Amino acid sequence: MFEKEVLLDIAVNIIPLAIIVVFAAVFFVANPWANDTTFSRVLQYALLVLPFVGLAILTYVAARRIEVEEDVEVGP
Repeated sequence: MFEKEVLLDIAVNIIPLAIIVVFAAVFFVANPWANDTTFSRVLQYALLVLPFVGLAILTYVAARRIEVEEDVEVGP
């Protein structure tokens, strides 16, 4: 899909995405707040999912932009 150089450029965004996924999995498996309500669970996951989606979109757009810029030849 993307070249190796592009993947190295966007690795700074892929690492936080992986961290968010780990936190979501931990919160799903081990409930740190045992007496929470449904609203607090929804809010908890919204605070993880919304930044994840935003960062994923930003990372994809940046990767596409970097790939296009690398294809353009720079003059002498």
